[in-house]
Amino acid sequence: MVIAAISMPLDSGEPASFHEGESCLVLTLTEAISRALNDNRQLLDVEGRVVGARYDVELAEGEFSLRMVPNGRAGYDGGEAGTGWAVGGGVGFNKKWTTGTQLFVGPSLVKFGDHYRTEVRASLSQPLLRGVGRAYQLSGVRAARFAFRSACRDLHMAQVRLVMRTVQALYEVVKAEKSLELHKESHQRVEQFCRAAKLKEAMGLSDAFDLYRAESELRSAQDGLTAAHERLQETEDLVRDLLALPLDRSIQVELPLIYTPQMVTMDEAVLLALQNRIEVDQAEDLLWESRRLAGKAEKNLYPELNLLVNYSNSGGEETFAHRHLRHRDHVWGIGLTTSTDFNPLGDRLAYAQSRLGIETAGRARDQTLLSLSLDVKKALRQLERAGQRIQLQEEQMKTARGELYLAKVKFDRGMADNFNVMQAEKSLRSAQKAYWSALIDHIVGEYQLLAVVGLLIDKPPFPR
Repeated sequence: MVIAAISMPLDSGEPASFHEGESCLVLTLTEAISRALNDNRQLLDVEGRVVGARYDVELAEGEFSLRMVPNGRAGYDGGEAGTGWAVGGGVGFNKKWTTGTQLFVGPSLVKFGDHYRTEVRASLSQPLLRGVGRAYQLSGVRAARFAFRSACRDLHMAQVRLVMRTVQALYEVVKAEKSLELHKESHQRVEQFCRAAKLKEAMGLSDAFDLYRAESELRSAQDGLTAAHERLQETEDLVRDLLALPLDRSIQVELPLIYTPQMVTMDEAVLLALQNRIEVDQAEDLLWESRRLAGKAEKNLYPELNLLVNYSNSGGEETFAHRHLRHRDHVWGIGLTTSTDFNPLGDRLAYAQSRLGIETAGRARDQTLLSLSLDVKKALRQLERAGQRIQLQEEQMKTARGELYLAKVKFDRGMADNFNVMQAEKSLRSAQKAYWSALIDHIVGEYQLLAVVGLLIDKPPFPR
C-alpha cells in the first residue's frame, strides 16, 4: 500500500526497517501502518467479507456452465400394473446461455425384473417475453459483481480509517511522551522551589504559608506526573491493539515532528475529493445498479411465455446400439408454455419500489458529494486553526519563560514570595503543552486532509 502526500512525507526520509529486539520494538510511521494493514484483526474480518463476495460471483457465473447431474432409482412397484423390483439410473446434461436458452439432454437405463428400458430425452427452451435477453439473464451475476465491488470499496474505506486511526494513535503516543517530559521538568523545577522555600523559611526570610504553597504545588506536580505516565501507557496499549501486538510488548515510536503550512486551496481540495474519493464511485455504482434492477423489474411485468422443443427416444433394449434404433419409439414436439399470473400485483409493486430506489440512490449520490465537500472544508478549517494555535503558543511560551525568569529573580532576592513563581511555572507548562498539542494536531490534520481528498492510500481498480 503506497502512501501519497500533498505537501509532506510520511517519514523523515530514512529507509524503513524494523528494529525488533527482545526488549523493544521501534516503530516509524510507515512501519506501523504496514503492520496495521497486514495484521489488524478488524481489517482481516473485512477482507474475509471480500473473499465471500468473490465466491458469490463465481457461484452466480456457474449458472451458465455445463452441468452434469446423475440420478438413480431403486424400489418395488406392486399392484396389477406393477413391474416388481426396479433399479436404474441416468445422467442429465444441462446448459444455459445468457440469452435465456436452455438445453437438456439426459440418457437413462432402468431394469424391471428381466426387462430393460432405455431412454434418451432432450429439450430446448427459449423465453420469448419475460426472461429474454442478456440483461435479464445476467441479473444475478451483475448483482453479485456489484456486491463484490461494494465489499472491495468497504475494504478500501476500512483501510483508510485504519491508517488514520494508526496515525492518530502514534501521534497520541508522541503527545503523551511530550506531556510526560514536560511534567518531569515541571516536577524538577517545583522540587527546587520547594527546597528553596524550606531553606528561606528556616532562615526566616519567608513565612510558613510560602512553604505550604510550595509543598502543595509539589504534590500537584507529582499527581500530574503520575497521570502523564498512565496516559502514555494507555496510548501505547491502543497502538498495540491496532497493530495486533502483545500487550506486554515494549514499543518505541519515532515520528517526525515537522508541520507544513497548507498551500492547497478550498476549490482544489474539493475537486481532488470528487475525483479520488471512493465514496463517489460507490454512489455512482449504486445509482447504476438501481437503474438496472428497475429494468429487470419492468421485464417482470411481461407474461411468461416460452418456446419449448422436446424429443425422446425409448425402447426395451438394454443398449443404445444402432441396430436397435428402428425398434425404438421416437417422439418429438414443439409448442409454447406459460404460467402467468393475470393479476401481477406483486410484480407491479416491485417495479414501483425499484423506481423509488432510483430516486433514493440519486439523492444518496447528491448527499455524498455534499458530505465530501463539507469534510474537505472541515479539514482545512482545522488545519488553519491548528496553525494559528501554533503561532499563538510560540509567543505564549516566550512570554511565560520571561515571566518565570523574572519571578525567580525576585524570589531569590527576597523581593516577592513564591506565588508569582508558581503561577509563572503553571503558565509555562500550560503553554508548552498547548504548543505540542497544536503542532501534533496540525500534523495529524495534514493526514486527515489527505484522507478526505482521497490521496492517503492508493485507490485500487475495481472490475465492472
